[in-house]
Amino acid sequence: MSLIAENIEVSYGSRIALRRVSLEAQPGEITAIVGPNGSGKSTLLGAITSTLPYSGNVRLNGRDIATLKPWELAAQRAVLPQASTLAFTFTVLEVVRLGLQSGIAGARDDVPMRALARVGLSHYADRSFHKLSGGEAQRVMLARVLAQVWLPVAEGQPRWLLLDEPVSSLDIAHQLQVMEIAQDFARAGGGVIAVMHDLNLTALFADQVVMLSKGSRLACGAPGAVLTDQTLSAAYGCSLRVSTPPPTGVPYILPHAASA
Repeated sequence: MSLIAENIEVSYGSRIALRRVSLEAQPGEITAIVGPNGSGKSTLLGAITSTLPYSGNVRLNGRDIATLKPWELAAQRAVLPQASTLAFTFTVLEVVRLGLQSGIAGARDDVPMRALARVGLSHYADRSFHKLSGGEAQRVMLARVLAQVWLPVAEGQPRWLLLDEPVSSLDIAHQLQVMEIAQDFARAGGGVIAVMHDLNLTALFADQVVMLSKGSRLACGAPGAVLTDQTLSAAYGCSLRVSTPPPTGVPYILPHAASA
């Protein structure tokens, strides 16, 4: 059982956003999609989640997603977009409960509060979602998708977290918290695909890295094989060196809190 995307192409009018990009994500692992702005990271995730029209093939746990009904997809994978807006005033707990409607834990009344506790926001349950900071709202939305696929494995099949820049609005401590949640989900048998900008966090947590550049796949493999001087410099168009401290007197901060 895996999530396989083959020869994915996406176009916006005459502009080609993705050119025959393929990846294979395994349960038990975090697959990180990285690359510069405009390289096609979110577009690739949009194709994988069937929120964008594409050509190619995407198979989830052995089945073509084009043949799956929306409720079947919702029961197997949960999607965290870059940003979420709500037209109505909901409490935090009500937002998290939205993840239960089509998920495999729909009958579990305890799941929403447990999901909020997992992201450190159980004391926010009765607050209005619209009054949260950007980082707090992002963590509430993560709790929502966790509630949707609360069990990483069910009925013998892995469930999937598909995350688009899940740490973009967070401070360092909460970035680590979110990545550890993703890591725990994967270690429990689920699969995670995450669009990432932070290469240090990617190196700490990812099992597989897919590097995109100008709509094409530049490299794919273990972090040590992809995050190299040559590949990074080619992808980002500037000189980059791995594990090289800055000049004397310039602070160099790298978190070392990832679980072994």
